[in-house]
Amino acid sequence: MSKQFNFLSLKTAIRTKNYEASTAFYSKVLHLTIVQQYSGEKGVRGCILRIGDEQSNAFIEISEIAPTHYYFDASFQKGVANDKIDLQIKTESVDYWAEHLKGKCELRGPVDRPWGARYLYLRDPDGLQIIIYEE
Repeated sequence: MSKQFNFLSLKTAIRTKNYEASTAFYSKVLHLTIVQQYSGEKGVRGCILRIGDEQSNAFIEISEIAPTHYYFDASFQKGVANDKIDLQIKTESVDYWAEHLKGKCELRGPVDRPWGARYLYLRDPDGLQIIIYEE
């Protein structure tokens, strides 16, 4: 029998139409820490942000890919709300985030969910839904 290898961390990549707005939103509004920035390949730049403290293995990668790059897809620039996927970030206090984010972005909630969790709904600059929740 072969050895089984475990997954070690999670990084979610977001292809954005507006790199500056998305980077500012995730780092300054949501207070995620930028742990790496890159640009190199022609028409590509991005950053990796950590969710949580230095022990956390959860990351978001924000990247902008120019239309001339081989990896580019037109959907990267649409920036329309897509509810097929959302980011859900657990916190100790949804009430703190509701107060902190008031006036900085459109919010819905906090909403008490039937299973005992509380959800705060918002969207990033590209329209991606983010749920900040506590259990």
